[in-house]
Amino acid sequence: MLNTVKKYIPKPLFSFYHLALAWSGNILYFSPSRELHLIGVTGTKGKTTTAYFIYQLLRKGGHKSALTSTTFFAVGDEMESNTSKMGMPGRFFLPHFLRRARKDGVRYAVVETTSEGIAQHRQRFLKYDTAVFTSLSPEHIERHGSFTAYREAKEKLFKQCKESHVLNLNDKHVKYFLKYPAKQKWGVVLDGKIPDNYYVETKHASSLLEGITAAPNHLKIKEWKIADGKKELAAQFETGLFFPGNFNAINLLLAFAAARASGMSFEEIAFIIPKLDLPPGRMQELKIKRVPFRIFLDYAHEPLSLRSALESCREMSQSKLICLTGAQGGGRDKWKRAIMGKTASELCDYVIVATEDPYEENPKKINAEVFKGVLSNNNFRENKNCWQFTDRRKAIEKALGLAKAGDIVIFCGKGGEKFMCVGNENIPWEEERVVIETLANLNLKKIKND
Repeated sequence: MLNTVKKYIPKPLFSFYHLALAWSGNILYFSPSRELHLIGVTGTKGKTTTAYFIYQLLRKGGHKSALTSTTFFAVGDEMESNTSKMGMPGRFFLPHFLRRARKDGVRYAVVETTSEGIAQHRQRFLKYDTAVFTSLSPEHIERHGSFTAYREAKEKLFKQCKESHVLNLNDKHVKYFLKYPAKQKWGVVLDGKIPDNYYVETKHASSLLEGITAAPNHLKIKEWKIADGKKELAAQFETGLFFPGNFNAINLLLAFAAARASGMSFEEIAFIIPKLDLPPGRMQELKIKRVPFRIFLDYAHEPLSLRSALESCREMSQSKLICLTGAQGGGRDKWKRAIMGKTASELCDYVIVATEDPYEENPKKINAEVFKGVLSNNNFRENKNCWQFTDRRKAIEKALGLAKAGDIVIFCGKGGEKFMCVGNENIPWEEERVVIETLANLNLKKIKND
């Protein structure tokens, strides 16, 4: 009903409505961001992990901190799940959350700042001290109207934040974010050449954090000061990488730079890095006794993040790779459905397509569009090395049933979420629990058969 009504309301009126909410919320809660060091993290992929790394660095460094992200909210050591299905909730949420955090003694707050949130003015009237750019690839195109409009929404954070910018120089779209002035700029690069356009004029010397993967699961980090187009080495150290994937190395470097921009010392951050954890549902490995294969949960719900997750799995093992993937309903980025299936078929030995969050759409139709991408690879035949299920439990059972010793099974799309959106209902769903229950049932069946 609400969606039908929205169709007849002019977009400018909706925009004004959201702007008024943002203004009213900040007035009502006395502009709490002005009493905090506020760090905004934006990008297509890596937002949640980077934000969580920054929060951990600050907290473990003795700075009481708060975090809002897609997976959970945190004030100090207290955490609660984000069940809103929004990375940046509205309706007074942010100013209320930040005021509560400040009353609790918080000095630093990390806010996952999404394009949807920006489109609805949720970042307006917040005083950002640091803006972090993780990456950019097509997503939410239906919502924004074009990839350019999507990118421009994210640019607004950097236009708004005048203090510190942290930028992923490995991303080809970084040039659009480099153009905005800031008192200090931190560039981050992993195993790559520094773009020529990084040497831009700032009121203070630019800084560069360079990561070099000298060996598998090993990272050398160098901090450079840049002035007048010249680099000067300021500090360096080496560390092990305790989580899979080059993309997580980038996330780590971005968090390192954000913490430096927020006043933490190089040595302090270097000491804390080995103590960091990934957020739940982000390349989360389920380590279960007497299971001879590896199991991962990941939130990958767009082609680039899916490819990154699958490539990480390939780096870990030469055995079979079994992937469960799917796509969201509700009109969300229909263009990517076939690409998700095709991506999985290019990197996996077995592909299972399953219901993710269908909303009001027919899950069979969504699956069919993803499955079409799988079958575009001539090496795949239905019911031979690829399957589709509307019942996600049955899909999980199929994936686990295929696995042999040394294989890797990765479940993508849900990560650490607590619900599945079906129609207008939020059905309780915890992927980790369902996987563990399914494994137990499979073992019982095996015992009975034996």
